[in-house]
Amino acid sequence: MPFKKILLVTIFNLLFLSVMGQEEIITARIAELYTNCDSYLGFDNQQNNYSIKNNVLSKKNTKQTYQYNNLSLGAITSVDFQNPLEIVVFYKNFNTVVLLDNQLNEIRKIDYNLHSSPINIEAATLSSQNQIWIYDSISSKIGLHNTTTNSIKWISTMLEKGMVYYESDYTHFYWIDTRFVLYRISIYGTIEKLGNIPNFDSIQLTKNNYCIYKTANQLYYYNLTTNISSKITINKKFVTNFFFRDGILSIFTKNEITNYKIILP
Repeated sequence: MPFKKILLVTIFNLLFLSVMGQEEIITARIAELYTNCDSYLGFDNQQNNYSIKNNVLSKKNTKQTYQYNNLSLGAITSVDFQNPLEIVVFYKNFNTVVLLDNQLNEIRKIDYNLHSSPINIEAATLSSQNQIWIYDSISSKIGLHNTTTNSIKWISTMLEKGMVYYESDYTHFYWIDTRFVLYRISIYGTIEKLGNIPNFDSIQLTKNNYCIYKTANQLYYYNLTTNISSKITINKKFVTNFFFRDGILSIFTKNEITNYKIILP
């Protein structure tokens, strides 16, 4: 076979393999766990599993189970456990945030209805240095609430669109607006547009310019730079919710958690 023809065939095969790699990501099932809960939230860096049953937050490992119950505050909106020593529980309907220690004991309850000026919290997650990221729907601004001094510093201008999703790390707050555009803001107030996101039922950011999302009961890995969605193959027909951390993808389906090892590009 002529050299040029061999070269063309080789290039074609490489391109075919590359496209196939973009279209589908293979997983390997490693463990299954039964859990009696309404919603599985995920696991922290110490392998504690978090879930909600009848509006009671549970933290469970192989040896112990801790619970937090505050029915007077209504339904739990979100739980941020990126720092297992300071867990943020947000109750949107009562405009309140509760901070818990590693055994789910209440450290502090913050009632934003008592603030000197009207605040309606739509988002609350942990930041650094005794601070909480907050988003106020009245002013449409993002702020940092210092829980030690009980002071709030607004670090953004008024946002044009509302939020349909948010998460954070210690130095940045990420949100997707109603146009499905992803942004982030630093603790210094610098806002960056990271790209457009496909329509989703649920989503989680994995690292800069990547995310995993669910739509029509199928999981995808999405690259914001190339705008390419790669199907994630799992042996589950129905996915209630999912969680990703440290190469482990946890799928929750009706009282069962299935963990998969997944290698992302």
